[in-house]
Amino acid sequence: MSLLQILAGLAVVFFLPGYTLVCLLFPRKGELDPEYDIVYRTALGMGLSIVISIFVGFALNAISTEEQGYVTAGPLWASLLSLTAVFFVGGWFLGAYPWMGLVHPRLYRSTRPRKVAGLRLVSPVKGREVERLLVERDELIRDIEKYASRASTSNPNKQLYYRKRVEQAKARIEQLNEQLERLEEER
Repeated sequence: MSLLQILAGLAVVFFLPGYTLVCLLFPRKGELDPEYDIVYRTALGMGLSIVISIFVGFALNAISTEEQGYVTAGPLWASLLSLTAVFFVGGWFLGAYPWMGLVHPRLYRSTRPRKVAGLRLVSPVKGREVERLLVERDELIRDIEKYASRASTSNPNKQLYYRKRVEQAKARIEQLNEQLERLEEER
């Protein structure tokens, strides 16, 4: 067995199925955690991959025609890679892999905006604008939380700096809310 086969086997059993499932369930970047999203995705992916591998092993053992019921590597690899492909396609469809647009522009899919009460999207242009505004507003809300926690420092200069940043972010959120209301009225 070569080193490449060992690494591929470890990735298929311990990482890829779970990571693609996490991307399918949480397609937006920063959805799990604004700051450590990739760490959560990786940890959840590793844990879910182990669980998926165990369940696939059980399922293959249950449908096995062998008297002993042992599962060989071929069906296990095929099943895990098939599940990984299904999870990947589902995640791509929901917009979890925007880097696919670098492969070919037609492969780019953006994440769908969160539903906002009373806001219906009429045209794709307005939809993209609303999505951009909602994403910017979410980033500003996360920034406010980050700046507020950093403003509790003992350094008065840093306190002043972070308080100004919080005020600037709140002012920008008000502007974004006004733009969203205007788009709602144009509907």
